[in-house]
Amino acid sequence: MEVLGIDIGGSGIKGAPVDTDKGTLLAQRYRLLTPTPAKPQAVAETVAKISKKFNWKGSLGIGFPGVIRRGVTLTAANIHDDWVGLNAAKFIKKVTGR
Repeated sequence: MEVLGIDIGGSGIKGAPVDTDKGTLLAQRYRLLTPTPAKPQAVAETVAKISKKFNWKGSLGIGFPGVIRRGVTLTAANIHDDWVGLNAAKFIKKVTGR
């Protein structure tokens, strides 16, 4: 299976297509700075830019700096507190279309 792996970090948001069966990257990793402040809209737009960079139409796998349960953010480290209580899964899907 191929997914676009995204890592949301405090200083950078990175992404690359990944073959999950082989555990290998399918292209060079792409990195953008994490927006300041790292509010949900700005971060989701950055994720969308990375998705567009790879012309990605499939699934996203996102690493997030906090605790998420059933799509809802319970804690947020190194990003804005506006994430807490937000259904991050639905929000990112709405902004990115993925």
